[in-house]
Amino acid sequence: MSEQNWFVYQGNQQLGPFSTAQVIQMLDSKMIAQDAYLFKAGWKDWRPIEDCNEELGLKTSAASPSSAERRSAAPRATMQGRVIVHNNGQLIIGSGVNISSSGIFVETQEQIFTVGEKLKLSVRIDGFVKSFNVFARVVRFNSDPRNPVGFGLSFEGLDKNIGDELERLVASKRAENSTKVG
Repeated sequence: MSEQNWFVYQGNQQLGPFSTAQVIQMLDSKMIAQDAYLFKAGWKDWRPIEDCNEELGLKTSAASPSSAERRSAAPRATMQGRVIVHNNGQLIIGSGVNISSSGIFVETQEQIFTVGEKLKLSVRIDGFVKSFNVFARVVRFNSDPRNPVGFGLSFEGLDKNIGDELERLVASKRAENSTKVG
């Protein structure tokens, strides 16, 4: 059985995990939009589909939009900050790697939580006015040292004002990165 370590982001929704074969089949049958993003366990950020062609074993299409064009709509932004994660019994303090209004990746060497477990977070992000608290569910743990090691967490019941502020922060960081590229 092949590993299911791919995630798809399209239509403001995260789907997965899927195996490589499933992702290729969904691309072939047009179930994944060409403007969607893919994430593979172990990666730091979401990537446009055309940036994943080699990893998926697909040919690159010359007609595809450029990576810079596709990144302008990326759902996550690289961040710096501290995240306290606990389950009322065990606690870790990790570094935030990337964030969106739907979740966060927290870098930590300690694998003390399990996929599916509901946790409490206290998040302090550089560039954010104040820290915030939120519940999150563990969606993956990356142990591959070639990429940040830690937890991918999906927010649950995030306050709308915090979500809006996160979206503004992500948009601001994307604009910052696009001016550096261009």
